[in-house]
Amino acid sequence: MPEEKDVIIQKFTPDSFLHTSLDEELKKQDIKHVILTGIQSEVCVDTTCRRAFSLGYKVTLVSDTHSTWDSKEITAQQIIDHHNRALKWFADVYPASDIRF
Repeated sequence: MPEEKDVIIQKFTPDSFLHTSLDEELKKQDIKHVILTGIQSEVCVDTTCRRAFSLGYKVTLVSDTHSTWDSKEITAQQIIDHHNRALKWFADVYPASDIRF
C-alpha cells in the first residue's frame, strides 16, 4: 500500500519514461540506479530496461521477478529466459536472492 510520501507515476505506454515524470523524479531524488521487476517481460520490462540504460541509469533486472504469458509459439518461461539473456546488454541480471539494498 503506498504511503503518503510515496511518489506514484502513472504510465500509458510500455516505456515507463515516455510522457511520465519518472526521469524527473529519479533525478530529483539523485537516484542513479534502477532495479526492474514487473510484467510483461517482452513489452514493458524490456522497453523500460533499454530506455533506462539509454538515459544513463545503472540498471539491475531481477531475473525471477518479471513475468509474462505463454504465446502461441513459446512458453512464458522461454520468453522470460530469453529476455534475461538479451537484456544483459543493458542491465546486470540477478535473481532476487542476490539483490541487497
